[in-house]
Amino acid sequence: MATTTKRGSAGAGKPAAGKSAPKKAPTPVNGHRVIVFLQENKTTDFYFPTLARWGAAVADGGSLLAAPPNFDQPHDRNAWVHFAMGDYPALPVQVDNDSVIPFYSWLAKEHTFCDHHFGAGSNSTSGHMLAVGGQTPTLKNPPFVGAHPTWNIPSIFSVAEAAGVSWAAFPDGSGYPTKFYASLNTPAGIANIHPPSEFIPMAKAGTLPQVCYVWSPSGFDEHPPATNNPGYVTAGHDLVWQRVQAVIDGGGWAETTFILTWDDWGGYADSIPTPTIETVPDALHPNGFAAIGGSRIPLIMFGGMVKQGIDPRWHSHASLPKTVIDLLGLPAMGVPRVDTAPSLAERVDPSLSRPVPPAYGVAVVQPTPPSPAPAPVDPGAWPGPTGKPMPGLVTLDGSTLPAPTDGLVRANPPKPPVAPTPTPTPTPVPTPTPPPVDVSALFDKAYAGKTAAELAAAPLSALKGITPTKAAAIAQALGASTLAELATNPYVRAAQSVHAEAGGA
Repeated sequence: MATTTKRGSAGAGKPAAGKSAPKKAPTPVNGHRVIVFLQENKTTDFYFPTLARWGAAVADGGSLLAAPPNFDQPHDRNAWVHFAMGDYPALPVQVDNDSVIPFYSWLAKEHTFCDHHFGAGSNSTSGHMLAVGGQTPTLKNPPFVGAHPTWNIPSIFSVAEAAGVSWAAFPDGSGYPTKFYASLNTPAGIANIHPPSEFIPMAKAGTLPQVCYVWSPSGFDEHPPATNNPGYVTAGHDLVWQRVQAVIDGGGWAETTFILTWDDWGGYADSIPTPTIETVPDALHPNGFAAIGGSRIPLIMFGGMVKQGIDPRWHSHASLPKTVIDLLGLPAMGVPRVDTAPSLAERVDPSLSRPVPPAYGVAVVQPTPPSPAPAPVDPGAWPGPTGKPMPGLVTLDGSTLPAPTDGLVRANPPKPPVAPTPTPTPTPVPTPTPPPVDVSALFDKAYAGKTAAELAAAPLSALKGITPTKAAAIAQALGASTLAELATNPYVRAAQSVHAEAGGA
């Protein structure tokens, strides 16, 4: 698999001449809802190699991995700059997306896959903030817990609030990344911030607002683990799948447009350099080095009105709020990077009625690729200026906030991590068959003698000691209203895993 060529200095990295002009955004659709899912740490080549057969500009070097790497890669500002300079290789591997992330793979083929989308040339926080408000005041990660900075800058939520359009954010368990926005720390902002566990019950109840940004708790965000967790990608993939299913179950598929993308490059190689649009100085590049664009990041747009095909245009995470604004007819944000960004709204056609995707948990049958495979489309040049210093940030109170220069770049590239040695699998010891268990003590007497299928469909109040009030509270918190849903709930399963790893203590 090829890696990027050297690029990134001010004035460098301009792609070939363009071929098409931006198209007019569609007229807003009444009742339209936009849901943005933000997962973590992937490049386009790494995560979707089989999309090459559908005309996407992705490498498919063969030898696709049946399981993702089970360890994190250096992917901060220093690692990305050295990768773009050509003296740090990043990890040049690819997963078999059809088997590792089958639901995502199906969506990418049946709806819109963007093969020239990109984020910032750094790690998580800058990517998330670009996706929320088209600006980033930092190129490093502030503290994830405890005291943290806040910035009084606009977001898609402040735009929706000012326009009287309903919105909700579902940050991870620590409030990341919405806690960095001053306007989202006010009573009015906090009222629309929900824990991630509330998305599924709200979706099933049909009570989601028009604008939703949805993050995942740790262990379900597809971020490579710090310690052994071979199921981390499956856990994240399946949670997004369950969330989509909840929207379908709540009757919201037809009027909802979904956007699924990832925050940053994650330290994985990618074969196509992005345009050097904005630069910031560092110790090695006093005149500036690329910060926007960073590496390519996959983006899938899907829903009841979304067209099928490859979108080959260049666009950054700033196109996410721009697309929401265009689809819902919101006023401009007042952030030039957003207001002038290419919009994905043209991928929505209100005359379409696309069928629902495979139901959660079924074996996904991938569609047959076209034959012969279409050739990738040249995205042309970035439609705006390139090689310009990153401007200061737009604030809500008119105060001055300079472009970030806190992304430390060292003289030497990071050392590639060494994959952990797999723990040898112990020889299994035959387990004696346990005596039959009398489960009658677990259930209310009204459910005595019920079959396994009947118990699976029973409400949570079927359990002894669980009153209807307690059952309703559990259902609201976890999105599980039956015993079967409780047993397969991702949060319950994660708690069970933690409990088991702690020795059952």
